[in-house]
Amino acid sequence: MTRGRPPTHSREFLLEKGHALFQRYGYHGTSLSMILDACDVSRGSFYNYFGGKEPFAIEVVEHYQALEMDRWAHEFAQLKGLHAHKIKSMMLKLLEEFDQEHERLGCLLANLAGEMSLASPEFRAAIQRSIARITAMIEQDMAVCQQEGSVRCDLSPTQLATMVWDYWQGALLRMRTEDSLEPLYHAVEMLWEHLLPPSTSLNLEEAPKRTA
Repeated sequence: MTRGRPPTHSREFLLEKGHALFQRYGYHGTSLSMILDACDVSRGSFYNYFGGKEPFAIEVVEHYQALEMDRWAHEFAQLKGLHAHKIKSMMLKLLEEFDQEHERLGCLLANLAGEMSLASPEFRAAIQRSIARITAMIEQDMAVCQQEGSVRCDLSPTQLATMVWDYWQGALLRMRTEDSLEPLYHAVEMLWEHLLPPSTSLNLEEAPKRTA
């Protein structure tokens, strides 16, 4: 029987398969044949559906970024307290769930960003747009935190957002190198206990702590 795309294989299903492959093997380590086998589609059907491996990868990133940002916003809205405390709580929750759900967007972007020296201008631009959307969201959060007095004001929200993103990417690299979540827990502690708070900090006794 000729392999084709069964009706049950929705576009989201194909994006999920692609996301899992790119997360595990990276962009250049994922061949088109691996994608076709995982998605159980023919080469012709795949090209008709997405136009090629690179447009498919770009759509995977954009699709999962939208899902993750919606998920973050929904869960964040359920929390109470200072904006800074809610962000730290969300970051710790992310790490607590990490063992059950390895395929997080932050890691996917970190993996793909590490391959950008070999990427096309179009793919490089897509990754840069995704990172810019995340840092813009962090910048908005930092502005709110400054207004409530929970983070330092000697740096602009843009500078703070860049610091948070760069520090987190370094922690993700160490996590992969050491095969441990400890660098990420350390990053949360360093950011929210040392680097971000103002010199004369609020009473942060109620700030969320890492669970044992």
